[in-house]
Amino acid sequence: MLLTRLVKRQLGVFACLTALALGLMVFTYARIPAILGIGVYQVTAEFTDASGLYESALVTYRGVKVGQVTDLEVTPRAAVATLRLDDGTRIPGNVDAELHSTSAVGEQYVSLVSSSATEASLSGGDVLPQSRTVDMPQIAPVLDAVNHLLESVPQRQTRNVLDQVDTGLGSSSEDVGRLIEDSSTLMDTAQQEVTSTTELIRALEPVLATQEEMAPQTVSSMSSLRALTKELAVNDADLRSLLRDGRTGLDSTTATVNDLQTTLPMLLDNLMVNGEVLNTYLPQLQQILVVYPATIGRLQQTVNPRAKEGDVQLDLRAGVNNPPSCTTGYLSTDERRSPSEESVRKVDPLAHCETAPDDPSSVRGARNLPCPNSSARGPLPSSCGLEFGKGRWPEGADPNATSTAPKTSAGEPSSRGTADASVEDNSWKQLFLDPVGLW
Repeated sequence: MLLTRLVKRQLGVFACLTALALGLMVFTYARIPAILGIGVYQVTAEFTDASGLYESALVTYRGVKVGQVTDLEVTPRAAVATLRLDDGTRIPGNVDAELHSTSAVGEQYVSLVSSSATEASLSGGDVLPQSRTVDMPQIAPVLDAVNHLLESVPQRQTRNVLDQVDTGLGSSSEDVGRLIEDSSTLMDTAQQEVTSTTELIRALEPVLATQEEMAPQTVSSMSSLRALTKELAVNDADLRSLLRDGRTGLDSTTATVNDLQTTLPMLLDNLMVNGEVLNTYLPQLQQILVVYPATIGRLQQTVNPRAKEGDVQLDLRAGVNNPPSCTTGYLSTDERRSPSEESVRKVDPLAHCETAPDDPSSVRGARNLPCPNSSARGPLPSSCGLEFGKGRWPEGADPNATSTAPKTSAGEPSSRGTADASVEDNSWKQLFLDPVGLW
């Protein structure tokens, strides 16, 4: 068969196109430029353990393929993988190389992970040391641990537990189903509130840290509580008896409180006034009760050093109305009562010597008492600029009454004899009521 010149030309053009297509396909899919080092660069990564990694494994950056592993070799320090990366992708210079697997039993690949952006880029010849590589977690130790855990579970006891669960829940399928449905609803609600739950857990961290710091005190408190409950259990009979028979005592206490309801607040108010006075004159009281006795004891030892041996030293001096006694400020002589008179008489509690401070009579009298708040002197707190409360008194009661004579059942003073039985039985009431003039 003779071919025309046109057919020959067409066959030649077709052969050239076929050869060109085949060459381009082989050149592209066989990655001839990459093999020749065109458009790629190489980086090495050192792994402590590169088990499962192989040549031609993928290299990815942010989930995108950027190269492959071209070589694996072992050195005395690590397993070194040579990574061939494409020039078209800019990879930061601070990346870490991590080994991952596509599935639990899948192929491994190298993932380049960057923690932060940087201007420097990875370039040919760079080395990722072991400090910047992460090995693939080994599944074999995990499986061994799970196997040991399953072997440690006692089969006989587990079978008994399952039988008991089946017996307990065998006829409760509807309840169990309802429980599972409610649990599903609960999980859905918890999933919707996961943000609030997370915030709550974060807020609980300081509280739990405080509880951890107070763990010794908590353990001590629980130990004390255990001792207390133990004592309560030992004395259970006594406690029951107290709760059963204590009503009578509570009734008596209630009656006592009711009897004192009107007078006790008044007595406490008056005691507050007394406390205010005592607090103001506390240094003077301390001097009288503490300093003066010690001073007198020292003076006695100085004046009569042989007192312990029984010696007595007396000085007798005659002094007749020198200086004369102070009468100014007191009752006149014609108003003075006879010592034999026994009737109750109202007295003036503020009576004192009212002569001038430099008068020689009664120089140690009330008019020269030192003031507790200044260097002045005066007979009364008002003379020193002090004002105290007046106290509370029942209507009709005399705050200046000073009679301490026993009273009859009718409430009248008695100058002789003893009080009747009712007064003796109510003596505790007299203790509270007499100071406020109600007894």
